[in-house]
Amino acid sequence: MKRLHHSVKNLSRSRQTVLFGSLIALFSVLMPWHTIGIVQLGADNVHNYNGFQDQNLIIGLIVFLLMLGSLLLVGLPLLGMRSPRTAWKDSSLLLFAGGQSVLLVFVLMVMYMTSFARVSSYDLRLGIYLTLIGAALVFIGGYLLRIEENSPGHVRQDPLVRPPRQHNLHDPNYLDLSNRESGGADAENSKEDARMKLDI
Repeated sequence: MKRLHHSVKNLSRSRQTVLFGSLIALFSVLMPWHTIGIVQLGADNVHNYNGFQDQNLIIGLIVFLLMLGSLLLVGLPLLGMRSPRTAWKDSSLLLFAGGQSVLLVFVLMVMYMTSFARVSSYDLRLGIYLTLIGAALVFIGGYLLRIEENSPGHVRQDPLVRPPRQHNLHDPNYLDLSNRESGGADAENSKEDARMKLDI
């Protein structure tokens, strides 16, 4: 756990921003996004809905998947796992995920704030604001990472635990020491046999 904490501290500022932003967004999707107060026969009934309930379901699910992908993109190398390789750079993926999430959540907020339904009133809750903030942090982190990738001294982030190296037997630079050791032992045995024959 200490090594993981140390590795997170050694992350670049852009990847730290993406890490914390995606965690905030993933957590806040489960929080109440809005309440609906329905007036019926003089009685007020208030219901809370999170990012997976009511009209939030589609947008909440899309945002959750985009933020989960952003978290895995930054977090998997910390665990010594390789993130999936695509034709896009990491910064492009993060910009897309953060930008799309911000746009979807913002449009949903505007829909609730401009609701003209007379029988109900929509009140936005803390969860939807935190989701917007988290998605915005992922977008900002992707932008900062784009600047880092374009810098001349950019070095790719090393994983916390290095996976075992896969040797290519067809690589001319690969030295099979085990064969050389066994070959050396066979050579010594053959020399010893030759000496015994000469003595006889």
